[in-house]
Amino acid sequence: MQSITQQEVTQEIVNLFDLNNPTMPRAFNVLEGVITGQVLVDNLIQPDWAVVREGIYGTLYFGGQITSSVIPSAFEHFFQFGGIGVGCWLDSPLNKILPANPDYDGFTLYFTERSSVETNLVTLYSQLPSDYDLVSRDEQLFKKSFDYDSTLASFGSTENVMQRTLGMSLVQGDFLVCEAATGAPTHGVIEVGVTTHENFRQKGLATIACAKLIEACETQGYSTWWDCAKQNTPSVRLAKKLGYQNEKEYRYAWWEKR
Repeated sequence: MQSITQQEVTQEIVNLFDLNNPTMPRAFNVLEGVITGQVLVDNLIQPDWAVVREGIYGTLYFGGQITSSVIPSAFEHFFQFGGIGVGCWLDSPLNKILPANPDYDGFTLYFTERSSVETNLVTLYSQLPSDYDLVSRDEQLFKKSFDYDSTLASFGSTENVMQRTLGMSLVQGDFLVCEAATGAPTHGVIEVGVTTHENFRQKGLATIACAKLIEACETQGYSTWWDCAKQNTPSVRLAKKLGYQNEKEYRYAWWEKR
């Protein structure tokens, strides 16, 4: 078992990971050196398994032949960086070998399909009230981002954020009301998320910002995906309003740093 840098990741290591597993595009962002993270492998030359930790949020992603003997060592290694999260399908063998008694154990919905037939994005974002402006995110607006610190830490620089992601800012004058933004694209797919200032929620503004952002993503040829906790009813409702469908439920567990 050895820890390697992102620059040492080989195609053989990348091939161990299944893009169809929950939120796996984030793991590929780490493997491709786009966002910060850590990588652990059994053998650099002929790897049978590898584990990726998303640097900022702490989720682990498993690739290859993961056995019960791998898990304790991997958790011990990655705890040095902070807490650990794991997402896996409800019928995944991982469920039987993960550590017992996580600090959080819940369910999440993963939307990877969006119907462009049933949902007209133009109709959604055309509902913008006259006292707001919806504009593409630039460096100055990014500095006002609700997720500025974590996004900057993940991508390493403002320049990388601007080059790798898309964002739509809904403003009222100089005040940032709502921001819809993506992660980094990989394998033709890109994640969409949104944050609205607490004083402006339940006004339909997130729908407007997301609809415009999704249009921009699809214009560039990307398929978008959405991920949210099952109990986050507003986010689930928004996803479906934006045309996301055929959600897949998975388990997400979290262990605080020991």
